Amino acid sequence: MQTPTHAGWFDDPEDAEQLRYFDGVVWTKHTTPRSTRQAAPAPLQPSQPASSVPPGQPYGAQQPGAQPGAQSGAQPGAQSGAQRPLPPTAPPQWQHPNQQFPGSPQPGQWMPPAYGGLPTAQPSTPDGQPLASYWQRVGAFILDWVVQGVLAAIVGYYFLAKAMGDYVDQFNTMVGNAESGQQPDLTALADSIDTRALMAYSVVAIAVFVLYQTFFLTRFGATPGKLALGISVRLRDRPGRLSTGEALRRVALPVVLFVGQIVPLLGVLALLVRVLDLLWASWDPQKQALHDKVGRTNVVVGRAPRP
Repeated sequence: MQTPTHAGWFDDPEDAEQLRYFDGVVWTKHTTPRSTRQAAPAPLQPSQPASSVPPGQPYGAQQPGAQPGAQSGAQPGAQSGAQRPLPPTAPPQWQHPNQQFPGSPQPGQWMPPAYGGLPTAQPSTPDGQPLASYWQRVGAFILDWVVQGVLAAIVGYYFLAKAMGDYVDQFNTMVGNAESGQQPDLTALADSIDTRALMAYSVVAIAVFVLYQTFFLTRFGATPGKLALGISVRLRDRPGRLSTGEALRRVALPVVLFVGQIVPLLGVLALLVRVLDLLWASWDPQKQALHDKVGRTNVVVGRAPRP
């Protein structure tokens, strides 16, 4: 049998007693019995002789004492030739045998799967909301990083100035010595940093990060950077804004990695995991970073609905 050139119902190449649907590329699993066999017409009943019709009564009228629905000269339950239904005809190849009106589902009619069951070009949540692209997330991260850095510098200015005050003086001295031909003393430059004040500033920066993320995610469903790019954060399995506990769970991994960067010997490992966390969403099929997987969240296109 020659392969069809368009989608429709055709003779099943495996069973001549049924039709099979061809979707335009391959034969599908959807079959239906053939309905092309015409039913044999019922034999006509002999006409009633004219002499048997009572005078003054129209031909074919109900006779007194006859069974309801029975006609004169006909067997009970038999139908006249004018009332006999027409035999079924074979459906066109583009139409299912049980389909009566194009586009209206009928009993036994095969319908294509709903939209939610079809693959989409853009990744989405299980309920169909499109996911934000990786570069949208990068742009939002940069904007939020700048805003959080300014806030942390304002809140922790005392510790930052104490930690880096001698460092700035030492750096200016090293630049002046380099212009006069002296070798820069990098050890003295590193020793000029007040490590205790720097750790105190790091704690302030982490606190600013947690408060910043928790406040905006629970209040608006997105941070200012994400709002600027038209994306938001939601649970993967449920739309809506995050609760305080859900927001804290999402920021838990970054906080652990920030603290790990302060601890000696763990700083390099924590930094590598942090970089991996930021890159993970670029190849993950669900577009989740590592902290999204911990928080069971997704960054999606559009703003979060009001509670």
